[in-house]
Amino acid sequence: MSSAAQLDRYAADPWPEWQVPRGNLTPGGAQLAGYLGTYWREHYRSLGLLAPGDCAGVWFHANKTQRTVATAEAVAHALLPSCTAAIDTVPDGSADPLFDAVSAGVAVPDYAVAEAAVLGRIGNQPAAWTAAQWGAVVDLQRLMLDCTGEACQPLADQGKQLLTAIPTTVARGKGSDLVALDGPLPTASGLTESLMMAYADGVPLARLAGGRLTEQRLLEAGVLHGADMDLRLRTPYIARMTTSYLARRLLDAVQGGDLLAKPDKRMVVLVGHDGNLIEFSGLLSIDWLVPGYQPNQVPPGGALIFERWTRADGKEVVRLRFEVQSLHQMHGRIPLGANEPPLSAPVFIPGCSESGPSYDCSLDGFQGVMNAAIDPASAGP
Repeated sequence: MSSAAQLDRYAADPWPEWQVPRGNLTPGGAQLAGYLGTYWREHYRSLGLLAPGDCAGVWFHANKTQRTVATAEAVAHALLPSCTAAIDTVPDGSADPLFDAVSAGVAVPDYAVAEAAVLGRIGNQPAAWTAAQWGAVVDLQRLMLDCTGEACQPLADQGKQLLTAIPTTVARGKGSDLVALDGPLPTASGLTESLMMAYADGVPLARLAGGRLTEQRLLEAGVLHGADMDLRLRTPYIARMTTSYLARRLLDAVQGGDLLAKPDKRMVVLVGHDGNLIEFSGLLSIDWLVPGYQPNQVPPGGALIFERWTRADGKEVVRLRFEVQSLHQMHGRIPLGANEPPLSAPVFIPGCSESGPSYDCSLDGFQGVMNAAIDPASAGP
């Protein structure tokens, strides 16, 4: 999302140039999305949900950006290889309430309350929030600038930006950004995300951060991105404002009802953004962890998968899991299959899930939890 010139301010070594415009899906990203589609095709065929040539049972809806539409197209082509699957989007010039309820006008947040909700989570002490992750900030600065302590000052004098010199601020947001955060953590968040996307897209480690980066250091640096996204998007008030519309439609879909006039589909594929998943996790107070990533991290291609099951005892339940390719799978372009599945973690839904490996949640219980979490005024008609 940032240009190489912007990122170069924080690094001693040049960043690799992307082969596509900023914010666009790369050819490698499309290939990886296709691997997910192929895996889901074989998985759900084995369960009897999809049959070869079944073109009418799946509906795709994507946010209207190039990368989300292209991702949906790649998944659709692999999931339904013999079909011409249309990707549903909102009209040009419109904001999609599923993914940006505030810009679409279906949610009207109180920005002062959003600011207070964030400050309340950090004791009204933005600097203390940064201090809690200070070691990770210093480690990332050492990785990016190849210096420590006072030895970094000459680089600052030459125009490089030190992460440790950025003041931490929390202010009221505007538009779809309910709160404005600045400081070492939000800045580091973007840097670590850019490093991860470059490595996942196939850039060799030798070309990232002067060759000082390892896969393990990259995974550990994700704690900074997680801290930023947690405060920015998982704060309950913010999650409720931004996600209630999406949650209402997801509930309708799980119940077998009408999701945007598309009822009776056996599978609905919604393609949005990592922020949508993080906001949803804040709405329901759910958490996930897959090996190699940080808690509640959403790497490229990460998905929350809601399944409705009728168990052998006749009980209808909802099962939720988080699924994503590992960095090793993405960087190595490793096709997925039964012998090479993506990382997957069952998700416990507080107030609903039972004990057991899949954390079954009764359909009635799921409806109750969702309705309690949704803000009626922000959920649309």
